Amino acid sequence: GMLMYEDGAFGDWLPDQFYGLHVRPDLKVGQIATNTHTLFAGTCEVKIRFKGKGGHAAFPHEANDALVAASYFVTQVQSVVSRNVNPIEGAVVTFGVFQAGTTNNVITDTAFLHGTIRALTQDMSLLVQKRVKTVAEGVAAAFGMEVEVELKQGGYLPVENNPALARELMTFFEEKEGIELIDIEPAMTGEDFGYLLSKVDGVMFWLGIDSSYALHHPQMSPKEEALAIGVDAVSSFLQKKAAE
Repeated sequence: GMLMYEDGAFGDWLPDQFYGLHVRPDLKVGQIATNTHTLFAGTCEVKIRFKGKGGHAAFPHEANDALVAASYFVTQVQSVVSRNVNPIEGAVVTFGVFQAGTTNNVITDTAFLHGTIRALTQDMSLLVQKRVKTVAEGVAAAFGMEVEVELKQGGYLPVENNPALARELMTFFEEKEGIELIDIEPAMTGEDFGYLLSKVDGVMFWLGIDSSYALHHPQMSPKEEALAIGVDAVSSFLQKKAAE
């Protein structure tokens, strides 16, 4: 979405509104789910590298252990969600990669962390990004070493539905034969449609495809009847709006 927008794909024909759907395997064919606020979280990739001083394990006072500093960071950063995020709002900070050291008796000079931030509003995402960076810099300062923090959000902003348009869409689906509408909670997964919704009012919704395998699983097989239902749902709603 961001790359298309920045490349001028919508330069001559920027729509008044955007509507998009995303398939969902755990919903039945004929089920459509959305809400009047956030459907998908915004995501931000985080890369952090602590730079200390290597040395022999037997002489720790002559080194500056990047592994220990990074370990402190991993525990300290848990306080960002527990103490900086409103309990009734949603945010996630997860580090899935921790790389440091080569052997048991050598103190490593670098430690690398790779993680993700998830938040339901862009304001909250920016707050969490700022706090993660501050905690990393604070830990590095306490250990007397350098740290590099890379935050890469790209176009993965929260998918924030326009409340008025979402209510209009939901009312239409509630009254449409063959559709079962579900008012659903946000998901912490990311979706680049959020970038377009930050520029143009619109709505995204889930379309049920009834597969026993999870989203992105190689054996996920959507029920093909969902194709016609999805096309009819979107086109009939747009025809109604065009006639207004």
